[in-house]
Amino acid sequence: MEDLRAPYLLIAAPSLRDPNFEHSVVLMGRHTSEGAVGWIVNRVLEKRAVELLAEPFARAVHPLTPLHLGGPVSTDGLLVLFHGAVEGVAVEFQELAQGLRLSTTPAILSEVFREPPTRGPRGLLIHGYAGWGPGQLEREMEEGAWLVAPYEEELAFSPTVDGCWERGLALLGITPGALGLGPTRAN
Repeated sequence: MEDLRAPYLLIAAPSLRDPNFEHSVVLMGRHTSEGAVGWIVNRVLEKRAVELLAEPFARAVHPLTPLHLGGPVSTDGLLVLFHGAVEGVAVEFQELAQGLRLSTTPAILSEVFREPPTRGPRGLLIHGYAGWGPGQLEREMEEGAWLVAPYEEELAFSPTVDGCWERGLALLGITPGALGLGPTRAN
């Protein structure tokens, strides 16, 4: 398989029953012959970020900012996945694709998360990530565990995770009801 060019969306196939990934939508940031890395965008912790962050970081984010569970691989800290430019503050970031950036710099919190999340997608505050070793994701794709959808900024950075998996399938022209799955659980 040729290297897939990130960003793209990895949609869990309806048959995927792994509890780490069932009904997940993963924003892929890298996929090469050396492996793949992405972040689940439709899983959030019950507590808001402001409840879990230490001071002064808790004051830097809007009280409604969710904390996303990016995947089963733990990280030492939080990641900020965002799109677009950040004005007026020096922020170190890694450019994953044009306009798609990843940062661990605390100064970015107030720039990306000062507004309520419902005011439009801007970024995701994430703990953890999804990672695959060389050839692992390709095997899972060949086995039918994953569907590939084009990067859709509105879906990847949606202010709500409810119905995200269904919207991801819809990008591919698939409806869970048409597959005989009946109603699906909320993400």
